[in-house]
Amino acid sequence: MQQNILSQKKIKYVENIKNHHYYACIPQKGNPNCSDKEKINLQNESSLSQKTISNNSYSHQSNGTYYKKHSIIFRELRSISNQSHNDQIDDIPKAFIFRIKSKNHIQNEPLIIENQEQKEKDRKTKDLAKVLRDMKKKRQEYTQKGQFVPKSPIPLLKHKNNKIQEDLSTEKSPNQVKKLPKIYTKQAPVIIEVLEQYEPLSKSSRLQGNGIGEDPFQVKLTRYYQFLFKFQCNHLFYVKQSQVRSQSYYIEVIDENEIIIKELMRKRWWWCEQIEKTDDVYFFWSKRSNSQFLQKQKIRVLFDESQNKVVDPYNLDNYEEQIKFAIEHKLALISPSGRLHNHIEINQLIGFKKNFIKFLEQYASLLNLDLFQYFPYSINISSQQDPKLNIFLTQQKNQNSLWIVKPGEWANNGLFMKICQNVKQVYDFIISEFKNQDHNFETLVIQKYIKPLLYYKRKFDLYTYLLISQINGVVRVYFYDEVYGRTSSKEYNEQDLDPLIHFTNSPIQKESKGFSLQEPGNKLSIDKLQEFFVQFKLNFKETMIPQLKAIAIHAIKAVFTHLVVKDHNFEIIGLNYIVDQDFKPWLVELNLNPSFIPDCQYHQKVITQMLDNALYLTIDLIYPPPSLWPSNKKQLIDRFNLQNKFQALIDSRFDSEMLIELFEKK
Repeated sequence: MQQNILSQKKIKYVENIKNHHYYACIPQKGNPNCSDKEKINLQNESSLSQKTISNNSYSHQSNGTYYKKHSIIFRELRSISNQSHNDQIDDIPKAFIFRIKSKNHIQNEPLIIENQEQKEKDRKTKDLAKVLRDMKKKRQEYTQKGQFVPKSPIPLLKHKNNKIQEDLSTEKSPNQVKKLPKIYTKQAPVIIEVLEQYEPLSKSSRLQGNGIGEDPFQVKLTRYYQFLFKFQCNHLFYVKQSQVRSQSYYIEVIDENEIIIKELMRKRWWWCEQIEKTDDVYFFWSKRSNSQFLQKQKIRVLFDESQNKVVDPYNLDNYEEQIKFAIEHKLALISPSGRLHNHIEINQLIGFKKNFIKFLEQYASLLNLDLFQYFPYSINISSQQDPKLNIFLTQQKNQNSLWIVKPGEWANNGLFMKICQNVKQVYDFIISEFKNQDHNFETLVIQKYIKPLLYYKRKFDLYTYLLISQINGVVRVYFYDEVYGRTSSKEYNEQDLDPLIHFTNSPIQKESKGFSLQEPGNKLSIDKLQEFFVQFKLNFKETMIPQLKAIAIHAIKAVFTHLVVKDHNFEIIGLNYIVDQDFKPWLVELNLNPSFIPDCQYHQKVITQMLDNALYLTIDLIYPPPSLWPSNKKQLIDRFNLQNKFQALIDSRFDSEMLIELFEKK
């Protein structure tokens, strides 16, 4: 029999004993040269080798060969000795026969052990059993700590060959055995390091071959990375993952407006809050824009031909695939060192209503649009001698309509606004305001009052949000789909000029004793709006929301080419619509610095999810979470709800060139 020296890998279960040599021979199945007598002799020879005699440390065979009692071979020989006579003959062609030659024991006897294929199956089964034992131990630890309890995907494990029989579940009813979850066989890699405060991934989370025992936390983190990479591609960049990261941020607290954003930043544990006011941080949140912070950022061009491309990141399951995709599509590699602000330089464009009206008029004339099909008739008056005031008096003197007068600069949340019943009242109010030496405005805006559709005899409006992001030179505008309604506390009466009737803004309505009596916080959910419009045979979500988006697109395109693009900032804008009695929506107000103070539980949910979505699309792209999470922070992954409700309306890669050419015609 030809002898082949086994590699160290094949004999890893054989204990090395000094002065012993190991040989192996694999008999050929169906060898024509092997007689029946030789087969029987070989079988008997094997049976004799399996008879063991108890000894302190070694098992002595009849042929003088010794095996250590605690070695793997000895334990396997004992299990094999129970096999039948015929089974041994059948297994001989598949078995390795080890001949052990000793300095003191020169007789050679063949030892029949399990075939390699069966041995590999048993090894995998043992590994699986260990994984499930680890998961059971982990569940017990989580239960004691009162944390999230990951459930084993396989509650009952029984080996077919009865080599391993282990029940890891207290419930054995077949009705309670859950189906295997969807398997994600590829994950974003996590580099394991020995750190005191970081818990490395267990073996169960690294099993890739069959997806059994995957760590639920790691699956959720991988989905988070996939979600962020998709939006990074929209801005034509990617960020390399880091194991540990920490950046500083500062939130300028003025009132309750910042409570929700502070809570959202706390769950992003890889950020550290600065207590003292400073603009030397990586993320600066304030109610008003910080000019010093913005001045430190470089200016980018609005349109760059190199950015005029579509990058569609199809399902990329792991980090290596994402990096390969980014390199192939020539995405920019951004190191997490940029500074972000929750404001862009847009105050003069939208915050000042007089400028916004001017840009709207210019945009409408270039496109031959009827501006006042989307926006109420508005005119800006700079003084009592302004010729536009006389034009207004002449054109609108026969109009039977209410009018609203408000400052041409800052006017948010319905404050500093006046309702007039006719043109004469408008004229008298404007003259008196300009004569007042203490007035704190430069101009006044006259806006036509839209006769509203009533919600059970009370006025209501529609409110939602826009997000403008400037990251890596790409400007994107998003519309938040969760539109909600705001109601007045009193029944509508056109002859009564009480602000509680005509203005649905929360700061005004909270002054009413009837606030929150008919609807919590005087708010209507999108489902309530859907039910309300059904009585008019209208589907609010399918017919009204697309119209709101179309109007918002015109509003932003009117000022888009005037934006100062810097890296990396964003702005959240409030949109205020009125639906008239013909079911036509009108955009009556764009609010910079909208209030984030919730008026009820539903309102809090909307604001929280909206702000969280805004952070997903901005700071999380530049500063994604690290790959190593402290064990006491892993439960926070469940608070990252990746249901994004922001829908892109405008993208500078595709819209800016056309708009630049349009405004160059003026």
